[in-house]
Order: sequence, then C-alpha cells, then structure tokens
Amino acid sequence: MEKEGLERAVVSAEKQSSYFRLEQVALRSALDELNRMRDANEVDEALYEELREKYSQRLSEISEKEEQFRKVAQSIRRLTKYDKEIAILKEYQQELSQKITKAESKLEEERSKILEIAERFGLIGTPELKPARALGQEPVKAEPERLPTPTQVSAEAAEVESEVER
Repeated sequence: MEKEGLERAVVSAEKQSSYFRLEQVALRSALDELNRMRDANEVDEALYEELREKYSQRLSEISEKEEQFRKVAQSIRRLTKYDKEIAILKEYQQELSQKITKAESKLEEERSKILEIAERFGLIGTPELKPARALGQEPVKAEPERLPTPTQVSAEAAEVESEVER
C-alpha cells in the first residue's frame, strides 16, 4: 500500500472504531434502562429476558468489531513506523557503505605510497633475512671453532671500527 492509502486506512479504521464505541455506550445505556424498567415492574420478565439477550449479543458483537478495527489501525501505524525506520536504516547503510569505500580507497592509496617508498629503499624485492636460531638449535661441531688470526690493521681502519662500535 502507498503511504496515502495507509493513512486513509488508519483514519477509516479509527472512525469505524469510534462509531462502534458510541454504539457500545448506547447499548449499555439501553441495558441499564431495561434493568431499571424491570426493577420498576414496567416490563414483564419474558420480554426483559428477550431484550436483554438481544442487547447483550449485539453489545458483544460490537465490542469484538471495535477491538478488531482498533487492532487494524494499530497494526497499520506500526507498519508505517517500520517503513520509516527501514528508510532511515537504508540511508544510514548507504552512508556507511560510502565511508567504507572512501576508507578502502585511502588505504589502497597509502599502501601504494608505502610500497613505492619501500621499493625505493630496497626493502621490497630483496631476499628476506633468515631468522636467528634459538639457543640449543645450533648444530654441534666436532672441532672447536678456530678464531682467525689477527692481521695487522691500519690506523685508519681501526679508527673506523671504533666509530662503528660506538
């Protein structure tokens, strides 16, 4: 149903429910008057029972119809409320989707910049260093390692070495 159709249906159901409530009031009043007439002996008992039964039956039917129309109006109001909520959520979903797309493109842009810088510095495309072995994983050698014999180092090389060690 269109929005206008739903609004008309709510108004119509509410009007019908109001008419039924008015009829309920009239029937209750008629039952009260009938009881008063019986108490005053203005109506014989058989007629009283017949009228009371008809009025009570009609009141029950009207009450049921009024309840149905009230529930229909309430249900339609809920439907329109849910439609509005869904529209709001869809709009929010679209906004979030746009934000996600924007964030993904920014991420991709940053990633390409970083990769370009890493390639420029030679960090990408070079073989990775082997991880250091943990203690106890080193292979056992049969002979002890021999340290290389020291060679004579020039004064300039010694100076550079000491700078590196600092």
